[in-house]
Amino acid sequence: MKASPTLIVATAILWIGTLVGSYQLGQRTVASAGDTDAANLAARNGSAAGTDASSARSSRSARTRSHTDENQLTVKQVFAQLKATLRPGSMQNPTSMMRAMSLLDKLSPEDLPAALAEAEAMKDQQGKMLVYMALLGKWAERDGPAAMKYAQEHSKEPGMAGAVMKMSVAASWAESDPQAVWAWYQENKEEESGGMLGGNQLMLTSIFSNLMRTDPDTAFKRLDELDSSPKQMALAGMCQTAIFDDQQRQIMLKKIDTMPEGTDRTSTRQMLLSQWMMFAPDEATSWVAQQSAAEQTELRKSLGTMLFMTDPEKGAEFVMTGATEQEKPERYAAVINSWAHRDATAASTWLAEQGEGPQLDQARNSLVNALTSKDPAAAMNHAQAITDPDQRLNATSQVYQTWRAKDPTAAEDALDHSGLTPEQLESLRSPEQP
Repeated sequence: MKASPTLIVATAILWIGTLVGSYQLGQRTVASAGDTDAANLAARNGSAAGTDASSARSSRSARTRSHTDENQLTVKQVFAQLKATLRPGSMQNPTSMMRAMSLLDKLSPEDLPAALAEAEAMKDQQGKMLVYMALLGKWAERDGPAAMKYAQEHSKEPGMAGAVMKMSVAASWAESDPQAVWAWYQENKEEESGGMLGGNQLMLTSIFSNLMRTDPDTAFKRLDELDSSPKQMALAGMCQTAIFDDQQRQIMLKKIDTMPEGTDRTSTRQMLLSQWMMFAPDEATSWVAQQSAAEQTELRKSLGTMLFMTDPEKGAEFVMTGATEQEKPERYAAVINSWAHRDATAASTWLAEQGEGPQLDQARNSLVNALTSKDPAAAMNHAQAITDPDQRLNATSQVYQTWRAKDPTAAEDALDHSGLTPEQLESLRSPEQP
């Protein structure tokens, strides 16, 4: 039960997309608040009458503009404060990110050329990525093609900064003109299409995230126009919208059910549910518990991996819930396979609490595999606890052969106390053994 490479990349894309999405949400929130304030002010002013009221409004407006001009930070001042805010590791600090976004939001559209010049000179790549995301997103709100042209010209930035540039532009551009940004992608999809994050394909996460939110039918229709690799990028964007929005998630699950039987349907559902399990485990586990017994069996096996990344004990409980006696051996092994390579000691303790019996043999074999090189003494103990004679002999041989190459004395002593028959001991010590 391992996370697939596609899912790992999709999760990384989701993280990047969440940063871009957070900026877009913040911009919409600020704009909404500004509209509300303006409406309230207009209502108050509208209650006044006559020329005196009009003059008073003009006077207040002039004072407001003067006050704003006096308190408007210059580009140099904004970036001086940014340097103090965006210290190493600040991308992992939500408070620092919000402060940085707030500072960048003070810049006017006319400030953007000078601000981008300042960004180009930044040395900290994490901070640079955040600044580019905000500046280009702001630019794309007014002029998507121009912002994308700049992003293209600077897409060779080191690290992920180049990819984030175009992704941020696509996110903002898609808000105002989704058809235009889709057309741009279609014309440029063959350029810079390689790399771990897929080059221009990465923009599909932003394009399809917006489409999933505004027009799910079109989103699923356009999926059919994409090949396998870009389709995974688009699905990651759709999942980004659906993970934290119950209504969008229900829409997406229903749409997935209408897809033709096959790999796409299965992998799309797996991507959505796996990411939901990772980012909102309580909601996802509650949803799984409401499905049919047959469906839960498959879901618990396939989704448990996500929980082991954050809470192994909860992951073990999730995987084992509802397991029949016939299913338990495979479920125990799945738990240990996911847990032992992260924390073999904790996995061993958990397995010891499950009692004894042949249903644990597969799991003990998994512990032997995980511990043989790191802790052969513990691995030997688990090998001896296996109830099936043939499996116990094979596991003991595996530990002994590896241990003997590192510490022959300790390996021989452990083998003498392994409980094997004299014939078995002689067989394992035979020169014909590797």
